[in-house]
Amino acid sequence: MPDHRLAMTEPLRFGVFEIDPSARELRKHGVRIKLQDQPFAVLLILLEKPGQLVTKEELQQRLWPADTFVEFDKGIYNAMKRLRETLGDEADTPRYIETLPRRGYRFIAPVQGRDGGGKPPELSLAPEPTPRLTATKRLALLVSLLCVLPLAAIFIRVKLWSTPPVPKVVDTAQVTKDGVHKDVTLKLISDDTRLYFQEGSWMRGFTEGVSLVQVSTEGGETARIPVALEGLMVYDISRTRSELLVGAGAAKMPNNRRPLWVVPLPTGPPRRVGDILAQDASWAPDGRYLVFALERDVFVARPDGTEVRKIAATKGFVSWLRFSPDGTRLRFSVSTTDHAPTDWDIMEMSPNGGGLHRLPVRGIGGTWSADGKYYYYSGGPGYRDVWVLPERRTILGKVELGAPEQLTAGPIAFGGPTPTTDGRHLFVSGEQHSVELVRYDSRSKQFVPFLGGISAGELEVSPDGQWVVYTTFPECNLWRSKLDGSERLQLTFPPMNAHEPRWSPDGKQILFTDFPSKIFVVPADGGAPKQLMPADHPELIGAGAWLPDGNSIVFGRRMGCAADDLRCWLQNLAIYVLSLKTQQVSKIPGSDALVGARLSRDGRYIAAVTTRLDKVMLYDFHTQRWSELVQGDGSITWSHDSKFVYLRLKQGTEPAKLVRVRVPDGKIEQVADLKDITLGGSWADWVSLLPDDSPLLMLDKNAQEIYRFDLEYR
Repeated sequence: MPDHRLAMTEPLRFGVFEIDPSARELRKHGVRIKLQDQPFAVLLILLEKPGQLVTKEELQQRLWPADTFVEFDKGIYNAMKRLRETLGDEADTPRYIETLPRRGYRFIAPVQGRDGGGKPPELSLAPEPTPRLTATKRLALLVSLLCVLPLAAIFIRVKLWSTPPVPKVVDTAQVTKDGVHKDVTLKLISDDTRLYFQEGSWMRGFTEGVSLVQVSTEGGETARIPVALEGLMVYDISRTRSELLVGAGAAKMPNNRRPLWVVPLPTGPPRRVGDILAQDASWAPDGRYLVFALERDVFVARPDGTEVRKIAATKGFVSWLRFSPDGTRLRFSVSTTDHAPTDWDIMEMSPNGGGLHRLPVRGIGGTWSADGKYYYYSGGPGYRDVWVLPERRTILGKVELGAPEQLTAGPIAFGGPTPTTDGRHLFVSGEQHSVELVRYDSRSKQFVPFLGGISAGELEVSPDGQWVVYTTFPECNLWRSKLDGSERLQLTFPPMNAHEPRWSPDGKQILFTDFPSKIFVVPADGGAPKQLMPADHPELIGAGAWLPDGNSIVFGRRMGCAADDLRCWLQNLAIYVLSLKTQQVSKIPGSDALVGARLSRDGRYIAAVTTRLDKVMLYDFHTQRWSELVQGDGSITWSHDSKFVYLRLKQGTEPAKLVRVRVPDGKIEQVADLKDITLGGSWADWVSLLPDDSPLLMLDKNAQEIYRFDLEYR
């Protein structure tokens, strides 16, 4: 006799649904919805063992008596179709019920008791074993293969040697138009009807004024999601589209790791995921476990945060964890110092940590299309453009990568690519990088444009006060002009990343850094830049300045640190003197763990900031001693008479202000209040001075919005 009894009697919850077997009721958001008896019975059978295979034979035995004469396959198909329609599920992209061809079905969403308890499905990172074929079936399969070999040969020739269609952007549309900063948004999260992201700015502090918001994929007004959590960063959305996985709370150094939380949608109280701290995390496609990154390592855990296990160790900071749609592969980006501290490698491995390897492309913010045929990421110089990496599986199941294709190019920097399920659209965060160069007018107490308010900064006035040199933003090209902006001349060109220009005492040469690891001089009238210390290989170099005799320079650098040794990075920074005649380098005593060195114009003092960003230190070449000048941090510049240090001073939780500090007694005089001012540029706290010591700053003019790309496959 078949078993018509249902094993469950207690109510269960999954996604936005609740089922009560005893009352034979199904509710959505608390509202009862109609479901016929047979689909209802199928749902209960699947819920008896979530995450496990329920065969068609088992469904047949449970649903129909032995003496029933029906077309079982058709009956099961119709019942499953009606069930999926009620749940709003799709067979091709299932949220709740997964079809296992020729075998049966599996309920894949997390299942809980009405009180939120209940045992989750067993954590398993390995696929279910495939049933072994009988001898008769193996013989039939062999005959079938021999019959189709000619057709297979033709298919292989056509498919494996042909180039798959690559998407092209055929149209764009702006989704948000609120003008609010979104530079804290790293991942865009979509459920195909809404987009979830953060609004706020890094300059204001990550826990200050950062909000979790949503907007329709069709565009419109953004709406804040009321969550009583600080410093929130959204990582992933559940397969049922009913929960967000987020990091929130006070950031823990290093690497800004945060407690992991689950936020219900559309509303509901958030809940902690165990005691996990992470800088990124992602649910497995079937929802049965999650992975998270903590500094250089990758871990796996149950959805409730228990049974944490380390599965991989890398050599850099891990972020942008993403699963392939079939759950067989995990990709993420890892920071590397092979070429520059801002380089990112894309790594791939199996969900159990096996087969860890680097892909032949560099990029950040990657995610797969729903069909697994394309991997979108931000790449190219500065990781400003969206690229797509096509891939396909051979008949042997091996993944083959195609040639990466660049999808965007232009002044807007795009990141966080997120494709729609149907593959027709791609959502991205776009940022138009720009600053306005302004002068502070002490009489009107206002900031007024300088050089027409060009998008540039790090300006330095020549010794005779007639010329200026500056770097454009975001291109980071070096330019020279008259003080009034006339006679402009470009001195450096891409891919050089020019910063921190300094005039030589005779005004004929300009010292600058090709950030992060080279230092050059270039003639002020133009010419080929010449690298200093070409045989040296520091990981970081900068803050160069000429000594008054023009025969030596001072600069900061870090050497001899492994990519994952943060303590070495902080402690091994120091300030050095280079003789341009002998090429000898000597370290200034006591300069360990100091950055941002600035030389007074008379050559007597060096001012620098501690790597803990808590003090400005002063070095006197006469006494060869260091002393504390002021508590706080900020980018430093010297007055023309060498009696004052100007800086954007930030002390504790107090608002930032522009001050000048008298040397050597450290008396602070406020120049301007920066409470409601947002600065920008490569180094947002940079301060320059005109010949009359009027301060120059870079006001942030970045425009950050969400865009939709319409894709066409060719």
